[in-house]
Amino acid sequence: MLSARFFIHLGFLLSALLLTFFWTKNPNFSFYTLQAIAFLVLFYFANHYLGKKNRYSQALDGLIFAMVTLLLVTQTGGLTSPLFFLFYILLFGLALFFEPLPTLIFSLALIIFFAGEVKNLNNLIQILSLVFIAPLALFFGKQYLELLEKEEKIKILKQEENQLTAEVGQQEEDTLLWLSLTFRQHVTTILDNSSNLIADLSRFSLAQKERLQAIHENAKKLLKLGDKLKEKIEG
Repeated sequence: MLSARFFIHLGFLLSALLLTFFWTKNPNFSFYTLQAIAFLVLFYFANHYLGKKNRYSQALDGLIFAMVTLLLVTQTGGLTSPLFFLFYILLFGLALFFEPLPTLIFSLALIIFFAGEVKNLNNLIQILSLVFIAPLALFFGKQYLELLEKEEKIKILKQEENQLTAEVGQQEEDTLLWLSLTFRQHVTTILDNSSNLIADLSRFSLAQKERLQAIHENAKKLLKLGDKLKEKIEG
């Protein structure tokens, strides 16, 4: 199903063709073509710097660029114009920002627009070049957009990496703080208490003595493991 965006883009592009057609066919308007081009260029910059972005902004830009290109080419010779190459640039630009189908339809509409000017083989080759340029523009436009999408994904991954690095650094800092204070303090307390009890083993049974000594040894091992873990994190 065709989207509303498709109809908006296609409507603006075809409007550019129709407006240019009526402008060039009216001798009273044709006299002011340069002024019209200047007005469109000024309107473009004013709209970009002073206007607010909306759903029609992109389509309006396409309309302006299409009309400026059409007016320049039609006023400098049409199919024999030295500025005909501007259509290639225009199609590449439309391929970047518009959907593929409106761009293809616009290229076909351009062929119809200039079909009446075909008088020799060179004119025919010139107009048929638009048929081949349009798919090429769409292909490179798609590749460029995919590249931008990949770059955006890389940026997101880098941001996530930086965030994870910061979180890991904070966790290491918290772990070092816990090992240096809480862990060491509690294990040292166990060692001190068990050492005091071992100093007076006469009041304990043999089983209690063995358990007490095991607690003391395990506490010493635990303290050494904590020191090794601290060194490993710091290293």
